[in-house]
Amino acid sequence: MTSRKTKQYVNAAVESLTLAIELFNRPSPLGREHATVMMAAHAFEMLLKAVIYEERKKVGFKSGDRSFGLGKCIDVAMSGLGVIDAGDCVVLRTLREERNDATHDFITISDDVLWLQLRSAVTIFRKILLGLTGQDLGELMPGRVLPVSATPPTDVALVVGKEVEQIMELLTPSKRRGAEARARLLPIMALDRAARGIEGSPSETEIRTVMDDLKARKEWKVVFPGVVGLRVADGSESSDLVQEISLKIDPKRGDLPVRLAREGEDAVAYREVDTFDRYSIKLSEFGPKLGLNRYQGYAVIDALELRSDEACYLLKRTRKGNVQFQGLSPKALDRARKALADDPDLVERAVDDYKRARASRSCSRGRR
Repeated sequence: MTSRKTKQYVNAAVESLTLAIELFNRPSPLGREHATVMMAAHAFEMLLKAVIYEERKKVGFKSGDRSFGLGKCIDVAMSGLGVIDAGDCVVLRTLREERNDATHDFITISDDVLWLQLRSAVTIFRKILLGLTGQDLGELMPGRVLPVSATPPTDVALVVGKEVEQIMELLTPSKRRGAEARARLLPIMALDRAARGIEGSPSETEIRTVMDDLKARKEWKVVFPGVVGLRVADGSESSDLVQEISLKIDPKRGDLPVRLAREGEDAVAYREVDTFDRYSIKLSEFGPKLGLNRYQGYAVIDALELRSDEACYLLKRTRKGNVQFQGLSPKALDRARKALADDPDLVERAVDDYKRARASRSCSRGRR
């Protein structure tokens, strides 16, 4: 039996999802993409909070009254509770970034891309709702009101390839439509970054780099390598009321080793990634990305010994031994999220240990 507060979260989630679908299906294009992703993102924040509250009886950070945002809810739902998988995370993290872009910027999402994401989101929503309450989404929301498309897309590569072609056309020098191209580019970058496990919105430098690549007519699979590993799959829980689809990470496509091909060897397209780009998370940004403050972030880094893991941390020094560069990778975030989800008291212990270590180092310096 679910608690009263859990039911309140669920009701809010269903209402927001209903609005998102109504906005998608309506004939008027006025504010359609922005409003659809905003309401869909709110639907999932409410639904995941329902799951977390039902399990833990709280949906806030231990250090204060601040409630979890959608990003933290996704992390807990996957690493802590196991109610969503890696493919689900790609959809939900893409939705979160599109919500942020729609709130603070301007985006344009094609019908095919928006339909693919919203139908995948409905599949995830139904799975979570069924596991939490035993209710089928089809009982609350008839199939006739679900996102509709006259020609539903069945291949992620075809959808993205078609969209990239249009972006390239807009970037043709004679067109002078760079602002439109940028608005269409942001949702594709959000999907690609989510598939590669990269947190946060892209910087202006990253956006310009991708636009330059597309202007140069680079193969889109090189520019967006994360999308290569995504495929559309029929939902395993389809019913007479709800026909489901989902995005899956295909290990045969998405996890191929990326390296230079040997002479005469067939190979998929690859993108040579800058080492510094892979370790782009500043140590001072680590805590805020986890929903913590900077000090707590430093404490967690030490507690999990992330600086000892080459896959998580990179340090470069000058010839004189001074620090030239140091940064953390998305894998460090993943490790921290899982650890925090598994151990709610980790931050408190980490901070205590960090304080003692700093105090000890200060005493040692004072004796010299």
